[in-house]
Amino acid sequence: MAIISSGKPTTLKEVQLRLGVPQHILIHLCEKGVIEPDFADTSGRGRHREFSDRNLFEFGVALALRKLEIPVATTAFVIRLLRSFERATKKALPSFEIPAVLVDDGLELGLDLYDGQFIVFSARGGKLRRPLLLRAIADPAHDPTARPRVELLDELPRSYDARLQVDLTRIARRVLG
Repeated sequence: MAIISSGKPTTLKEVQLRLGVPQHILIHLCEKGVIEPDFADTSGRGRHREFSDRNLFEFGVALALRKLEIPVATTAFVIRLLRSFERATKKALPSFEIPAVLVDDGLELGLDLYDGQFIVFSARGGKLRRPLLLRAIADPAHDPTARPRVELLDELPRSYDARLQVDLTRIARRVLG
C-alpha cells in the first residue's frame, strides 16, 4: 500500500470526495481549529485551503470522534496531541512520520480515552523494539488549551469507568490506503 504523495496539496473538494462528507462539516472542523491546513489556509477572497496527507488523516480521526459526539474542543485537543506525539516520537525515531508509518511501515497505533481525563497512545510493530505506551493527562473539556503532562507507562490502565478506543492505523489505511 502506498499513501498519497505528501508533497502534493489536496483541495477541500478532494477531501470531501475522498471522505464522503459534506464540505460544510470539513469547513466547520477548520474554523473551530480542529484541523489546521498544512499547505494553505484561507485569508480573504480567492484563497483556498490546501491539505496534506496528515491533514486528511486528521480529518479521518476527527470525523470518527465526532460520530461519537465527542465535543469539538476535545477533538481539537486529540488532534494537537497526535501531532505532539509524532514530534516526541521523532526524537527517538527520526523516520517516524504520521500517517506514513501507519500505512507503509506496519506500525499499529491506537488511542484510548479513559474517563474523559487522560489519553493513552499505544504503539507496537513497525520499527519499534518494544511496545510504547504514553499517557497524556489533561481535561480538555475544562481547558482545551492546557498542555498535557505526558508520562511513559509500563502497562495499560486497569481502573476506569469508561474507555473509548480509536484504531488510528485502521483510519489511516482506510483514508489513505
